[in-house]
Amino acid sequence: MRLRTKERLKTLITLTFLITTFLSLNAYSQVEGDRIIAVVGNEIITESDFQYQVQLYARQNRTTEISPYIAQQIFQSMLTNKIMLAKAEQDSIMVSEDEVEKELSSRMDNLVAQAGTPDRLETVYGMPMAKIRNLLRDELRKNIMVEKLKREKFSGGVRVTDNDIKEFYTLYRDSLPDVSEEFELAHIFLERKVSEPEKAEANRIASELLDSIKQGVDFSELATRYSADSGSARLGGDLGFAKKGTFVKPFEEAVYSLKIGEVSEIVETEFGLHIIKLTDKDGEKVRAQHILIPFPTFESSDFETINFLDSLKSKIEMGDLKFEDAAAQYSQDNFTKNKGGYLGKIPLEQLDSNTAEIIKSNSKGSITKPLRSVGRNMEYGYEIYKIINVFPPHKLSLEQDYDRIRKFAESYKENKELENWINEIRESIFVDIKM
Repeated sequence: MRLRTKERLKTLITLTFLITTFLSLNAYSQVEGDRIIAVVGNEIITESDFQYQVQLYARQNRTTEISPYIAQQIFQSMLTNKIMLAKAEQDSIMVSEDEVEKELSSRMDNLVAQAGTPDRLETVYGMPMAKIRNLLRDELRKNIMVEKLKREKFSGGVRVTDNDIKEFYTLYRDSLPDVSEEFELAHIFLERKVSEPEKAEANRIASELLDSIKQGVDFSELATRYSADSGSARLGGDLGFAKKGTFVKPFEEAVYSLKIGEVSEIVETEFGLHIIKLTDKDGEKVRAQHILIPFPTFESSDFETINFLDSLKSKIEMGDLKFEDAAAQYSQDNFTKNKGGYLGKIPLEQLDSNTAEIIKSNSKGSITKPLRSVGRNMEYGYEIYKIINVFPPHKLSLEQDYDRIRKFAESYKENKELENWINEIRESIFVDIKM
């Protein structure tokens, strides 16, 4: 069935997103007894793979309803990826171990940063770090093969001329999304520091647990009951085997100083206080249990950070300090502090409801009051925003949104070429759809 022009554009834009998502976040394992819904070359697509991608799309698009049309596009993107993988294998695209390990290390670092800690990552995935790495390794190898194949095919890139952009806009202007309200912002972010009373309370709890261990209470039992690391707590605090570089420095120094069966004193890291027991050792690898006691959060301890940001705001408004200089000196967002805290244009829908309400209530050029926030590495803190400019919602126009339209045009042209190429290589690939 041929799609109408508007539907075709939406299909291609959706396909771009879905293929990219699938390549970076594929399902990790086949469920026992899982139904196979497609066979492509030597690869399969299972029902659980498909359901995972549907759920992922729903989460990322903040929706609970997936139309049959979108579901079909999700399946087609999975099929497309498998076809490209089969073609890469057919063409004997080679991937070295170094390439895989480099990408794997980068991916693991990103996942840990998103989760906040290795422990939290294990909780999210419900498996130890070593297993996450092993499952990711095979998928990354396949992804690199596909990317190499695409680079060979589209090595020259996709270029659009000024006339191409104008023709694209004329043809598809009614299909292109409107631009929502945007705010050009800069910010100063400060991580909330753990106060001495909070450290003292955590230390009191940790000391009581350590005394119990020294008196013979079972370490695993205490870890299950009291550890804040839920991923390892259900395993009696067991962290599995890990090599050097897996843990943060204070934890690693402590665990490598222990003898098998020995329990550490209280160890402080940015995640809280730990009691560690070394249970096994194999060369440079160690296996340990731990109990994590997090620092409690006393509301009164937030005031120090809030008051400091309020004082910065006052100095800036009085002209005693430039916002850009304050960001460079004090902000703990390392991605923006050397750019005067500049965040760029942020669409309204990308702001949480409280932040959006506060920003909308302030005028251009003003600075907001301190707002509770979460940093790039999931650390909790506070920030103030400078509202540099406000851009009202509007329909895309060549005069105001040329670069945005150019990107749409490039994406459309690239995906038309990709679609044609997929149809060509599909002729030489075995595809059996069982749905």
